[in-house]
Amino acid sequence: MNALPTKQQIQQEWARRTSLGFARYFFPFREGMDLIEGPHHRVIGQALDRVLNGEISRLIITLPPGYTKTEMAVVNFAARGFAINPAARFIHATFSDDLARENSDKIKGLIQSEEFQAMWAFGIDASTSAKDRWKTTANGGMLAKAAGGPITGFRAGYMDKTRFTGALIVDDPLKPDDAFSPTKRKTVNQRATNTFRSRLAHDGVPIIVIMQRLHGDDFAGHLLTGGTGEIWDHLDLPVLIEGGADYPAEWTHGRPIGHGLPDGPLWTEKHNAAEIEVLKADAYTFASQYMQRPVSIEGALFDMAGVRWFRHSELPEIDYYRMYADTAQKTEERNDYSVIELWGKSKGGAAVLVDLVRGKWEAPDLERNALAFWRKHVGKVVRGLCVEDKSSGTGLIQSLKRQGIPIEGIQRNRDKYTRGLDAAPWVATGQVWIPSDAAFSQAFKYEMQTFDGLGTGYDDQIDPMMDAVADMLGGYGLSYTGAI
Repeated sequence: MNALPTKQQIQQEWARRTSLGFARYFFPFREGMDLIEGPHHRVIGQALDRVLNGEISRLIITLPPGYTKTEMAVVNFAARGFAINPAARFIHATFSDDLARENSDKIKGLIQSEEFQAMWAFGIDASTSAKDRWKTTANGGMLAKAAGGPITGFRAGYMDKTRFTGALIVDDPLKPDDAFSPTKRKTVNQRATNTFRSRLAHDGVPIIVIMQRLHGDDFAGHLLTGGTGEIWDHLDLPVLIEGGADYPAEWTHGRPIGHGLPDGPLWTEKHNAAEIEVLKADAYTFASQYMQRPVSIEGALFDMAGVRWFRHSELPEIDYYRMYADTAQKTEERNDYSVIELWGKSKGGAAVLVDLVRGKWEAPDLERNALAFWRKHVGKVVRGLCVEDKSSGTGLIQSLKRQGIPIEGIQRNRDKYTRGLDAAPWVATGQVWIPSDAAFSQAFKYEMQTFDGLGTGYDDQIDPMMDAVADMLGGYGLSYTGAI
């Protein structure tokens, strides 16, 4: 009677079969602790498995910094690639020679470990000791260099199209500090067409690009918009998964990989919902490095230098208040929040944001939260609640009217860009005041910083702001469909 396999034997078998199983098994030996798995590790592992199986030859993975991308797609991927074919040949490129050498040395160290050697009977050629260039005893090898430097005398893969023979792995080819240098971006981007492809033994040798987004014209952006003319399978993993998010039309040469992850934080052990809100304080970094949607700061409509920030203890004297709301159509859609904001017209003539509430609510909850927000501010001179007379807003107007709430239907007859242009001068001249110490302050700041009126940024909270500015300060004004 055959004995049942041990736990270690089962783990070893998964290490042979899958990239995630490989990472799971070897991480404790290398790092002295178990791999803290997030859902993204599974989908990254599946994408890498497809490369090793020959299903994908051009892969881009975009995800936030600190989400073990190098561990998964460089160290473990290359080591497992050598396990599958000890004669494989890899080129690894990243933004600096030092980091390339460090990653290369980790791969070599993993292969030389007792745990790896117990499963695969090959090693490192003792005559090749350099961290950035070494060979296996099966005539495979690794070359690791900075992405912008010379790569000569070595090719990834070899002339055998029937099996996996190696890969070119590009990990964060550009430093964040260099993202705004057109010269440095151009240098790295040109490598894709002038150098990287020429370093493949044949066009079927895989290229893997794994990085955080830094700029609209960074390396991933260059490839996704046709920089090499190739189609790239793209696993896009923002820090906050939003299932209804559209794949950008300008990424004409990207083929999105469906990951099936649920809405919410990508890896709660790294960043939970509250921590993600804090990340939004730096709007550009959040949009690019964390959400993988770099926006053009130059294209944003609001001059943030003109915003008047105040603490609630410094609230100016208010002449009157009014509420403005933006209601969602369906709670599961991208950015589909309902927002209700309380604004005050100060004695000095400014529009002052005092409070807001935001959530994804179905009709009964929308009504309940609107009533609660209204009652929260009983005692103030609130001149009604303005709601766009459309979709769920129409139902809210009808239900709150029946309860005696002075609610007013409005029409937004201009597009977001035009409305933003009307509001921008008031922001730039210090006539729009935003609290700096509210729970919603950083998220609100983020939306203002990234709003361009063209759908690039988020605008749940900006729509009511533009209504308040138009109503209290002037411009196109609001078109009422019926007031009480």
